[in-house]
Amino acid sequence: MSDYITASFDTLLDQAPSTATVYLRAAKREIDSVFGEGYAAKNPALVAAFIQAASADMNTATSSKVFGAALLQVSSTLSEIASALESQNH
Repeated sequence: MSDYITASFDTLLDQAPSTATVYLRAAKREIDSVFGEGYAAKNPALVAAFIQAASADMNTATSSKVFGAALLQVSSTLSEIASALESQNH
């Protein structure tokens, strides 16, 4: 898997409902496993909070991975520039 997101905005938009479904199913499964069968259905605010937390976690992890890869590339490029400049001065 790449450190960069290569999907188009259309692809990302098209897969968003599938992602929401994954979170919804996970919310039901996890909430019911903790509080008992049917608890998720009776507590939609808890389901919404679970989905929001899962989404925020994925956003943070994805952003960190992409930004980290970009920063490593910038750092590498700056090191190459510094080395080239230093070799010109000697």
